[in-house]
Amino acid sequence: MSARIDEIISRLTTRQKIGQLLILGWQGETDEDNVTVSEHARLLVEDFEVGGVVLLGRNIGAPEQTARTMNELQERSKIPVFIIADQEGGMVARLRAPAYVVFPSNMALGATGDPEYAYKAARATAEQLLATGINFDFAPCVDVNNNPLNPIIGTRSYGDNPEIVSRFAQAAIRGFHDGGVPTSVKHFPGHGDTSVDSHLALPVVDFPMERLEAMELVPFLAAIEAGVASIMTTHIIFPALDPELPATMSPRILTGLLREKMGWQGLIVTDCLAMDGVAVKWGTAKAALAALKAGADCPLICHTLSRQQEAHALISAAVESGELPMERVDQSVRRVLELKERFGLLEPAKLADPAKTASVAGAPEYRALALEIARKAVTVIKNERGILPARVEPGSKVLVVSTHRALPDLTEAIRRIHPNTDSLAVDTSTPAIEPGSDVRLIIAATCPNEPWTAGTDQEGQARMVKQLNSLGLPLVVLAIREPYDIRRFPEVETYLCSFGYREESLQAAAEVILGVTQPTGQLPVRLG
Repeated sequence: MSARIDEIISRLTTRQKIGQLLILGWQGETDEDNVTVSEHARLLVEDFEVGGVVLLGRNIGAPEQTARTMNELQERSKIPVFIIADQEGGMVARLRAPAYVVFPSNMALGATGDPEYAYKAARATAEQLLATGINFDFAPCVDVNNNPLNPIIGTRSYGDNPEIVSRFAQAAIRGFHDGGVPTSVKHFPGHGDTSVDSHLALPVVDFPMERLEAMELVPFLAAIEAGVASIMTTHIIFPALDPELPATMSPRILTGLLREKMGWQGLIVTDCLAMDGVAVKWGTAKAALAALKAGADCPLICHTLSRQQEAHALISAAVESGELPMERVDQSVRRVLELKERFGLLEPAKLADPAKTASVAGAPEYRALALEIARKAVTVIKNERGILPARVEPGSKVLVVSTHRALPDLTEAIRRIHPNTDSLAVDTSTPAIEPGSDVRLIIAATCPNEPWTAGTDQEGQARMVKQLNSLGLPLVVLAIREPYDIRRFPEVETYLCSFGYREESLQAAAEVILGVTQPTGQLPVRLG
C-alpha cells in the first residue's frame, strides 16, 4: 500500500470520498436543467469534487480551446481528475476529424490480421488525448461481435473469434498504456451477442455459463492478463449469472464472478447510468447505489445535473445509515487513487500545452498511419465476375449510388482516381433508378442501422441494390461499415467492405475498386 494514498484518504471528508467515486459529464451549451456549461463543469470539480469527468462530442472543440478547458478543470480540482473520453476509433470518436486523427474501427484493425496495428493506433490515440488534456480512455471495446444483428457493437469489435479479439485487445492496451493513458475495456461480461441496444432497452443474453466462459469472458481475462487499468460493466441481464439484475447492478457478476472468480481487484467503472437499459426501471440514482453495493467503484452518469445530484444524495444517505459501509467506500477510493498514482496523475496535475495541441492532434504521421491501416483492412468478399480491379476507360462514366450521408465523400474519393464520376443520392422508396446511358460502372455503398439515430431502411437498401443489379451493368457493392449486408442480396457478385466511412477508409476502398492498390484484408467475422 502507498503511504501517499493512505495520507490522502485520511484527510478526505465523506463527501470528498463519495466525489472521488463519481465520473460525471456535462451537457453542451445548457443541459435540460438549464445549467450552463461553465457552471455545470465548475460544480463537478468544485462542489462534487469528482474523481473523473467524462467528455462527449458536445464537450470537445478545437484542439487549443479544448486543452485550455481541460487545464482549467484540473486547476480547479483539489485532487487531479480523470478526464475521460470514449476514443475507440471508427464510429465512436469524441475527438473528431479533421482536427484530430480518428483511426479506423476495431473491426478494420481485425481485418488487417496484424495486432501491431492495434498497438500503433492505440498509442497514437493516447498521444493525441494527452496533448488535448484528456488522460483516460474508455477503450478498447473487447466484445465478441458474433451476432450480425447487433445494433450497437458491430465494427467496435475486433471480430467474432474470442482468441483473435483477445490478441488485438492486449495489443491495444499496451499501446494506450505505453502512450501514458489508462484504459477501460468494455462491456463486461460481453455485449457482442445482443440484438437490443442497451442505450434504449435492457437486453438479455441467455447462454449457459459454459458458453460465456468459452466466448464472452475470454477477452476480459486476456485484458486482465495484459494489466488493463479498468473494466466497464454493461446493462445486460445474463440469466446464467443473475436472472434478475443487469451486470452493472449484480453482486453475483461484479463481486462473485469478476472479483472473486476472475481475480480482478482493479477499478470497475459502470456504463452510463442515464441509459434506458437501467434508468427506466430502476432510476439513475438507485442504479448508482446498487452498482457500488454490487462491487463497482465508479458510477458513470453522463448527464444531467439533477440526476447527478440525486445520485450523490442517495449514496451519501446510504453511507450515513451504514447501508453502504465506509470500509467499502474506502476500498473504491483507494482503487481510484492507486490508478491515478500508477499513471502519474496525482498531484501536481499534468497540464496540456495548448500551443502544441493542434500539431500533435493532427500530426501527419498519424494521418499516414490511419490510411495505412485502412488500406490493409479493405476486404474483397466476392469477386465472382472478376470485375475488381475495375478497369474503366477515362472517357467512361462511373456512378456512385447510396442512401447514406457518406455518399459525397465516397464520390470524391472515386473522383480523385477517375474524374469522370457522378453520384446519385437515392431514397429507399425510389421506384426506379436511371443511371444514364453513358455509365459503365456502378458503385453502390450500403450501411446498416446507425447507432443512436433513427437508423437506415435496410430493406430499402436491399431493394436499391437488387434494382441496380438488375440493370445488367458492372456493379460493385461496398459495405461502408459491417460486412453483413450481403446476406440481404446474396445474388450480388462483387462485394467488398471498408469497415468504416471516414475519409481514410473511403479512400482505401476507392483505391481497391479502381486497382490503385491490392486488397489484403481478411474477413474478421463469419457471414453465414
